[in-house]
Amino acid sequence: MFHLITIGNQIRRTGFAAGLLAAFALVLASASSASAQLFTPERDMLNRLVQGASGNDPATKAFIQGRDLINEEKWDRAAATFNKFVSEFPSDKNTDAALYWLAYAYEKQNKLPEAERSLVRLISQYPTSNWAKDGAKSLVKLKSKTDPQGVNVPQDADAELKIIALQSLCQADRARCATLVGDVLRSNANNSPRVREAAITLLGRYGGNEAVPVLIQMARSESNEKLRMRAITALGRTGDERGLDVLRELALSATYDDESPTDSAIHALADHENARAVGILGDVIVNSKNIAARQHAVSLLSRRAGEPVVDELLRLYDAVPDVQIRKYVVAAFGNRKSPRAGAKLAEIARTSTDLELRKQAIHSIPNRGDEQTIDVLLSLYDGERNPELQNYLLEAISRYKDPRAYRKLMKIARDPNEPLERRKRALNALSRSKDPEVLKFLEDMLK
Repeated sequence: MFHLITIGNQIRRTGFAAGLLAAFALVLASASSASAQLFTPERDMLNRLVQGASGNDPATKAFIQGRDLINEEKWDRAAATFNKFVSEFPSDKNTDAALYWLAYAYEKQNKLPEAERSLVRLISQYPTSNWAKDGAKSLVKLKSKTDPQGVNVPQDADAELKIIALQSLCQADRARCATLVGDVLRSNANNSPRVREAAITLLGRYGGNEAVPVLIQMARSESNEKLRMRAITALGRTGDERGLDVLRELALSATYDDESPTDSAIHALADHENARAVGILGDVIVNSKNIAARQHAVSLLSRRAGEPVVDELLRLYDAVPDVQIRKYVVAAFGNRKSPRAGAKLAEIARTSTDLELRKQAIHSIPNRGDEQTIDVLLSLYDGERNPELQNYLLEAISRYKDPRAYRKLMKIARDPNEPLERRKRALNALSRSKDPEVLKFLEDMLK
């Protein structure tokens, strides 16, 4: 028997919830027919697809192509087209519809696991969309078919509906969100881990000031590690300064893994809106007992926006004695557009007494995506006498599609005083170019 959602006694108390229950009852009614198709789109749904898109931008053209293939019942091509659409245009206004019809095309080919994944993604990412409501009905039927017993609606489908219900209630009345989530978290027997994880995320998103103490407590003491990590992530996304101290405490833990409370805390700090988070990440980079955590913290810090990040990276370069971590800091300069970051890379490449840091700086200079930085590398190559660094400079110069880079590579390739292996590398780099001057040079090499 399918159990309707009961989050405490809250659902029975609102007209909104009554409507939600009625909608779920319709889902059950449609699921009870053993002979029904998994997807039973009415003609108006197909008309909605046919009439719902127009325009000349790439996303709309791709959507229209998928729409036409659905109308022509070319299911494999329709699935491929909509799959490409949701990958290339994840934020488009038609992505929810594309996910629905992707699942529909998969079901027509009897690819039920793929259809299920598309519906789950649709429902979780676009819970208020009309397409998600249609998708929820299809998911219940799909789950009923894939269940060998074919009697009960599987728990996962029930979980999807509970998540939709909880999100809808939290959106409708944010003041009650913390209470609703508390009921879900206390009802371990009635709610799957997936529902509880989603509840924590919704608490952070909609729970307001009341959510922060709850999330702090869970971040510190929740026994279920997955729920604890979810609470840490939600705490970071609140942007509330009250969560920073516990995030610092967790991020400095000596125990680190790619999926761990420590890793979640470092990510939460990197995403935190408060300016103090930058300094705390710097503290982790300097003082953490785990080198992998320190390296990861540098990488995440470099992705934050704003000049304060450059200030912190400049401080860290001088403050961190460990060369391995300093290499990560140097690489981070390559991710910044700031002129100060570019100047620091040029300084390190020219004057550092550590060969590894110079190599890292040379490698990172082209990463900034600024064609003007080629001048720095050309100047460095002309003045460099270390063969290993010259090879690094050649590789860096080869990454530019710039006439100045091509001319330098041609000069190296034809210079008999250059080592033969380096001349080969220069020619190999030139062979990837279609520049007319380069092509003529390569032809002349044959004469």
